[in-house]
Amino acid sequence: MPTSAIVTFTARNRDWILRDGGSQAWRLDADRARRCEFLICTQNRNNAGFGAPSTEHGHGFLIGRISGVVASAERPDRWLIKIADFIACDLPNIWARSGHLRYPVWYTTLEDLGIDLAALPPFVPLPLRDAPPLDLPPGMADATGTLLRPPPAWTPAHQPLRPPVAGNTRTHAPDDATSWKRLDAILAQLDRVPDRPGAFEALDWDEHGLPR
Repeated sequence: MPTSAIVTFTARNRDWILRDGGSQAWRLDADRARRCEFLICTQNRNNAGFGAPSTEHGHGFLIGRISGVVASAERPDRWLIKIADFIACDLPNIWARSGHLRYPVWYTTLEDLGIDLAALPPFVPLPLRDAPPLDLPPGMADATGTLLRPPPAWTPAHQPLRPPVAGNTRTHAPDDATSWKRLDAILAQLDRVPDRPGAFEALDWDEHGLPR
């Protein structure tokens, strides 16, 4: 069965697209785009003064696994094709296979493009789009690489909840109610972290949720 793909003809470079979490801001049929499995970004060097292109004209420079199609933050009337992971590549004459369409979005298949994923490097996750905040444990990010932020009421464990008493260097411990609220907030964040593909349970658990 053919592998569906959507090709964009973009002036933006790879780093820009990875920073955005995908390719935007396109006029397209969002429902049709959501049914596509892969995004292929090809370079447009004709849009002078925009996008900082870094690849040869018409070359495919990024293949992404589509994770969603959402309204673009740049233009609410246009769309962002989000990707979960990607392959950096340099595939010549990909856009030329469209017959040089005037419209910069093309629905096709990997087979029609002559792309064999098995012959390319493996997919890698998107890099995090900004550095982790100091009060957030490293690695707490969702599937798109967007860092999970602590809720407004969450207080980092390394900060005192109350100012120290004069002459006393020890900080006051939170009361039980505050401790449970903090724990609930942390667990709520952990629940948002998606399961890793191919994950397995290292322990055998009983019906009470305890290791056997």
